[in-house]
Amino acid sequence: MDKLRNELKRLSEGTEKEVSEIYGNLTLISLEKDAFLLKQGSFCNQYFFVHKGSVRLFYLKNDKDFTVWIGTEGQLFTEMDSYLNQTPALVSIQCLEDSLVYVISKEKSEKLIKELPAYNTLLRRSVEEGFAKMSRNIISFQSDDARERYRRVEKEKNWLSVYPLKYISSFIGVTQSSLSRLRAKRE
Repeated sequence: MDKLRNELKRLSEGTEKEVSEIYGNLTLISLEKDAFLLKQGSFCNQYFFVHKGSVRLFYLKNDKDFTVWIGTEGQLFTEMDSYLNQTPALVSIQCLEDSLVYVISKEKSEKLIKELPAYNTLLRRSVEEGFAKMSRNIISFQSDDARERYRRVEKEKNWLSVYPLKYISSFIGVTQSSLSRLRAKRE
């Protein structure tokens, strides 16, 4: 089983048949580096599952770019506010590398929710886990200094050797030069 199928099984707690039904409702799309799955201000009508590659969720404010999250293989996500409330998206979702992403439309998703309890569990658990991660990030921003936030990203994620430092520095809320100093102190 690949990472995505394993993640679907873990989150849904479904049988092989239920996981196969969920998987069968997904559409695989191939995207090149820098392609957008969603642009800030548009409406989100899909859930996304990263099969291969990675994506970045970010927003622009006053011509500054702020990285909110990096999605990697096996992760399930959407722009929740836009998806649920059909409001303009607060973030853009852009491929950091050539990527394969499974998508499921809101229409198909709503149908599966009614027909397949395992899919309902999948969405509920993905939202719960996302909320827990978001809570940790908020607490970290409010209580940790830059060095502690850097150490947390270094410990919990494999981003530091993979993604441009400008995205990492934005995610932890420091300038690139501050991030370079933090990294130099660690080496």
